[in-house]
Amino acid sequence: CWLALLASHAAHAVPTYHVSIDTAGLAGQGLMDFTFLANAGATPVKAALNNFSGAYGATFDRSPGATGGIPGGIILGNQNGGNYLTQYVHLGGLFSFDISFDGDFAVTDNIDESQFDATLYNDDLTAYLGGTGSFAEFVLVPQLDGIPGQVLASSPTGLANVTQAAAVPEPSSPLLALTALGVLGFVRSRRSSRRRH
Repeated sequence: CWLALLASHAAHAVPTYHVSIDTAGLAGQGLMDFTFLANAGATPVKAALNNFSGAYGATFDRSPGATGGIPGGIILGNQNGGNYLTQYVHLGGLFSFDISFDGDFAVTDNIDESQFDATLYNDDLTAYLGGTGSFAEFVLVPQLDGIPGQVLASSPTGLANVTQAAAVPEPSSPLLALTALGVLGFVRSRRSSRRRH
């Protein structure tokens, strides 16, 4: 029982994606927008963005549910209409960030997807930069009829490089593993000592 729990938990990993974008063909000031939306019935998920590099400026706008900031890290949820954060950027160089998704969408049956988009705009949000649409897109496809969900990552404009880093076990996995093994050892020790008496 404990070993089955341990194995199933260890197998559940949180993928991290690295997004890099070269804006060498662009100049001046622009806006980089991060938006996480979902259908009303979607499984709750949080998008965590961190490891920012590049010439980011001040925050232009954000939804009330967006927490954190650049460079420290941003958390955006997909519930209640979703969340967004829009940041000024100084174009002409390289930008990058990491993103991961925390939630049970991959193991919870549902038909409602979530979607995260990173998009470049001009400095008053009236036009796209570097192509029409988002430079990085992540569609979170939930589990359906027992088929595990997945993240579909792409760069619709072709402007960005989106790669998946090696899967990182959930932070609680090592602690759970040690706890499970400790409890298992304790139970076996107690059973063994009872048999002797």
